[in-house]
Amino acid sequence: MKTMLMRASMLAVLFSGVISAQDTTTSMRDYLAPEKASRNVFEDPKGASPEFDGVKVSVGGDFALQFQGLDHWTENKNLGVVTGTTQPNYLNDMGNDFNLPTANLDINAYLAKGVKMHLRTYLSARHHNEAWVKGGYIQIDDLDFIKEGFMGDIMKHARVKVGMDEINYGDTHFRRTDNARAITNPFVGNYIMDSFSTEAFGEVYGFYNNFLGMVGVSNGKLNQTAYKGTNWNSPSVYAKVGYDKQLNSDLRVRLTGSFIQTNGWNTGSYLYSGDRGGSRYYYVLLTANDAMGTSNYATGRFNPGFRKMQAF
Repeated sequence: MKTMLMRASMLAVLFSGVISAQDTTTSMRDYLAPEKASRNVFEDPKGASPEFDGVKVSVGGDFALQFQGLDHWTENKNLGVVTGTTQPNYLNDMGNDFNLPTANLDINAYLAKGVKMHLRTYLSARHHNEAWVKGGYIQIDDLDFIKEGFMGDIMKHARVKVGMDEINYGDTHFRRTDNARAITNPFVGNYIMDSFSTEAFGEVYGFYNNFLGMVGVSNGKLNQTAYKGTNWNSPSVYAKVGYDKQLNSDLRVRLTGSFIQTNGWNTGSYLYSGDRGGSRYYYVLLTANDAMGTSNYATGRFNPGFRKMQAF
């Protein structure tokens, strides 16, 4: 069985694996860690939260071992000699072999009714040779932890999400490869301009029937520090509206639009450079004298380097 997914952001029809229709109830397994049966989930579906009878913890992860067979070439290597030196600057020779395996560790916890905590750690990544935290968030779908039934009518349609993690700008970050997590991406690698960033954020959602809306604000920073110095710090604001419906067991339609405005010289440059895991295309378009450079973890991508921008 195939599921047809229509997305305005890609202007294409994509085919993917089986997806179950959205229901009004959510199992604990799907709420904490959506897996193969919900591969086409973007935002977590809004439904009745699982009943709370104690803290639940789900531990999982991802592992990716990639064989690469890409090539690039320079027509005349003499054209690549660095002026005034004998150091070559032509494209490095490429071979066919395995790349560095990557791995993620995911911890999801159910802290109260409708309260989910997520934490992802990169155990092995192209950009780092040590384990380090990618990010995490707390998602609140009910306020029963304050008082049973507190603002229940509102929370049937609302969600609050806060953390230091990927911001919900666009839909591509749901379909991209996140270090070792490649199962959601039919293309293995990501777009040349990869609109993905992990920042300190707060988001408020509204769900009604099959419509969704979101307004968010972040501090615009990938590397967090309270030191200002001569830098200009200013928050980023972003929003999303959309329609998402499972028409039948074989057809789902999703149409969304997103907007972001970054305002700071020091806090607006990460939208296309925020992936600290690194590109899945190793050493592509690197010259012989920079092939091992520490800044080349993002090979195959382009970052325009915008500071202040309005993007949609």
